[in-house]
Amino acid sequence: PAVTLGIAGLVPFIGLAVVIRFGSETWYGYCLTILSFYGAVILAFVGALHWGYAIKRSARGASAWLQYGFSVAPALLGWLSLLTPVWTGLRLQAAGLLVCYAFDRFAGREDPLPQWFLRLRALLTVTGAASLIMASWV
Repeated sequence: PAVTLGIAGLVPFIGLAVVIRFGSETWYGYCLTILSFYGAVILAFVGALHWGYAIKRSARGASAWLQYGFSVAPALLGWLSLLTPVWTGLRLQAAGLLVCYAFDRFAGREDPLPQWFLRLRALLTVTGAASLIMASWV
């Protein structure tokens, strides 16, 4: 289910980026807005994974502050990205997704994550970030 739902979650990223890049000017602004909202929601979701990791690990002390603290940062970045010009927001979201993946790798050293999950996260991150960047440069 994680792979199927993860891949399905790429459909809005790819589909909207393609419409923005190659579609009618009629839908351009609307699709930019929708993609920006979707990117912000996904960024919040990816950050919230770390809240779940911290709960599962029963994180305490400095480790808990780092993990719980990081888990809310992407949601805040996503919210802030919606307050900027849309092209800037899309780029912030792309950077946020990449930072979240890097943090997954970093956090995974202390409490290893399954390799299938890290491979899936890499695919989802690269595709989502590339879609956001592609749409932001039109």
